[in-house]
Amino acid sequence: MPEFTRSLFLQALDEWGSYAEAFARLPESEQASFLQEQGYASCRDLLAHVAAWWEEARARIADVLAKRPTPPQHHSFDSFNAASVNRFKDAPDTEFAAWYEAQRHEMIAMVQAMTADQVKNGRVVGWLDGVVLEHLKEHCVGAPRFLARDILQREWAEYHGRFGALPPEKQTAFLKKQGFARFRDLAAHIIAWWEQGIQSIEASAQGDVAEVEDIDGFNAEAVDRFGKLEPGEVFARYEQARLTLASLVDSLPEQVYSKPNVQGWLRADVLTHYYDHAL
Repeated sequence: MPEFTRSLFLQALDEWGSYAEAFARLPESEQASFLQEQGYASCRDLLAHVAAWWEEARARIADVLAKRPTPPQHHSFDSFNAASVNRFKDAPDTEFAAWYEAQRHEMIAMVQAMTADQVKNGRVVGWLDGVVLEHLKEHCVGAPRFLARDILQREWAEYHGRFGALPPEKQTAFLKKQGFARFRDLAAHIIAWWEQGIQSIEASAQGDVAEVEDIDGFNAEAVDRFGKLEPGEVFARYEQARLTLASLVDSLPEQVYSKPNVQGWLRADVLTHYYDHAL
């Protein structure tokens, strides 16, 4: 698994700087569906949620670096998120935008000022990963190359092992929630979409576009097809597809990588798909 680095967090914070502009470039119909998927009424509400967590994280990280006791949290995630949105509901857009950018630049300054050892501190990394990097993966508008690469090398690389580390009762509860009888069936579903995506991206490079029209049929066929293989073969195919996709993300020319259909597929089946099935 790759190390977390200062440059990775700064790259993500830079991406957050162009987030509103990237959202505004989406067609109106896509903006509406994106916000519905994310659970926010507006892009501004989503960014208020993100920046409020930056503000919280800076205070917590400062306590860690100063070796001060960290005060307990007296709020739930849901109440914190609701308060972050409500906080600026009556503020002019210009006031909100200035606050958001101030929070982002303060995060950048904090990360830049850390020593090499501080950047590697487990509690510091936990906060930075959660509020800067993971938040971007979960809420991204497109699929920045560095972000797709990171989730393939980090979260998706650990996926099988993290499931195996769960107690049996939690494994059962997770699979029931996900709607799969076995973890290998969930893996088959993921592999099938990755392999389809690899074909679609390669076709897009030649000017062709391939779409899956019967999604339910595609999902059922994937479970049936991989169900004929031994478990070891299924997980070998998972790794093969993951590594092939990671290589493709690294090697695609920018003019292909930036195509809307390629960006849409990578966002849906590399980034968003992880959070559909996150452990």
